[in-house]
Amino acid sequence: MSTPSDGTRFAGVHSDGRFATASPVSVRFTGGGLELRSDREMGSRTWPYDQLQGSVPLRADTPDVLLSLLPEGAETLFVADPSFSGLLLARAPALSCARQRWQGLKPGLAVLAAVVAIVSGVWLLDLHPAQTIARVMPQKTRAALGGAVVTSMTKDRKVCETPASKAALGRLTERLTAAASDKPMGVRVVLLDWSLVNAFAVPGGQIILTRGLVQRAGASDEVAGVLAHELGHTLELHPEAGIIRVVGLSAALQLALAGSQGTISNIGLILTQLRYTRIAEREADAHALRMLKGAGISAKGFGDFFERLESNKPGEEAGKSASELEMILRTHPPTAERIAMVRAQPSYPATPALSADDWRALREACGPPTARPAPSAPPAAGPTAPGPTASRAPTNPTPTPPIAVRPDTEAGREIAEATNALATNPNDVAALQKRARAYTKENRHEQALGDYTKASELKSDDAALHYGRGTALQNLRRYEEALRAYDEALRLAPGHANARNNHGNTNRALKRYDAALQDFDELVRIQPDFVHAYFNRGLVYRDMSRNEEAIRDFDAALARDKGYTAAHTTRGMAHEKMGVRDKAIEDFRAALATPQKYNNGAWAHATARAHLKTLGVDVP
Repeated sequence: MSTPSDGTRFAGVHSDGRFATASPVSVRFTGGGLELRSDREMGSRTWPYDQLQGSVPLRADTPDVLLSLLPEGAETLFVADPSFSGLLLARAPALSCARQRWQGLKPGLAVLAAVVAIVSGVWLLDLHPAQTIARVMPQKTRAALGGAVVTSMTKDRKVCETPASKAALGRLTERLTAAASDKPMGVRVVLLDWSLVNAFAVPGGQIILTRGLVQRAGASDEVAGVLAHELGHTLELHPEAGIIRVVGLSAALQLALAGSQGTISNIGLILTQLRYTRIAEREADAHALRMLKGAGISAKGFGDFFERLESNKPGEEAGKSASELEMILRTHPPTAERIAMVRAQPSYPATPALSADDWRALREACGPPTARPAPSAPPAAGPTAPGPTASRAPTNPTPTPPIAVRPDTEAGREIAEATNALATNPNDVAALQKRARAYTKENRHEQALGDYTKASELKSDDAALHYGRGTALQNLRRYEEALRAYDEALRLAPGHANARNNHGNTNRALKRYDAALQDFDELVRIQPDFVHAYFNRGLVYRDMSRNEEAIRDFDAALARDKGYTAAHTTRGMAHEKMGVRDKAIEDFRAALATPQKYNNGAWAHATARAHLKTLGVDVP
């Protein structure tokens, strides 16, 4: 919705009636009429109040105002602001008269009759002009418009489709549309090789999903929720109405009455920038929830997807700038109200939207997903590859988030062995777990996640499998999903030390410091000699600028393992922060004197050298 920059200035869209395009204008009330100002050829013009004609008789609360300029009536002005109509009626009261003249909109008696039918429907049904035109648009025209949109958006991007992914997407679409309507919807869903995290409902029953969205989703239920939402927009004709609002009345009437023979330039770009109203979003959400329930797919994934986008908004992490991720937040705002509505849905019997094999096929349709780069230190400590039992202590701790390691030839052999076993029995849980661990050793976390997900679906009561899935998600920085996986592991095995440790590390990554402290306090209680519990709790205290408590925990870690290189370095950083220079230097030197231990040892040495140099100390 447009809002005035001051009490009398509004944002609008102007169409000159000659081309199927529109231009943004600034609209201001003056003594003689509406002043329209544009940066383009139009410059500044005034539309006299007595020459204004409304598309429908106006009320003071009319949310969308569509005006034309007499005598020709070809030029149109569209303003979407609920405060505009009241101010306009105070200056042009004739616009409220139900007996306005309609003949200026389009020459020709046949067209005149069609226009009268359209605007009469607007008035009687209390519909917005764009929505009404969309509803009377012939299906053939909708399909043609949708085809133009898809052509525009796929011009420079490939459509991702393999036989397996096509079948998977077809099954998911059919499952949702069967729950949406008793009649065939004739929906076509396209997956584009586009890093943008978004989905678009296109006129004519076509929907575009992007690679970025599918690969960002943590489970097939999340994609199903987004797809159901877009199907809701399709059912309500929101894409058609949105485009009509942007291109102007003249082009819209051509589309509604006969189908435009011209081209609407950059129509794909128009679609990516559309912002639906809250009412439209509620309508689409309501359809989505109804479809998900009817299809027996949990609505939880729908809420999970938007919650993760909220928790990873651009700018919240160091070094992040505004990016394509903002697009879905702008065009489909995940407000707290909408998320709460999804969360409030009562539970019902549900099965995953896609099988593990179908989900993998869809995610890999554009090629194997790539992991996002890990952030810089200070790293937490915890196991990389999960052990086979819930009680196993870490034998090879590594930082979380991960640091790079070289490919392991032993891991390669393990992957080959497990793959051969799975060729014979695709549901071999032990082989899936073995291959997932080997993938983790090679930092191939997406592949590890796929195997852990399938294994945990086949053997849902195995805590180690849920824990392994959590480590893969954590390594991919999909923290909210990782927490849920660790929660399931801890539900099955409350004493699972590694799951509790990683649960705390994940809360720290999300800056939920109080929750992280509770995790590490519990870990210290159940396993007092778990050295990483003290180290990681010290990192949380350091993040909170509680350096004395951080030092206490680093002391405790070193008391249990004098060779803990990273504990020396992080304690030195805490001393430096407190201004205790001598102790900081002592700690950094101790770190360098200690052989690199654990996989965060390299970070500890490099950081200690850098801090000593900053402090003016010669480094051997």
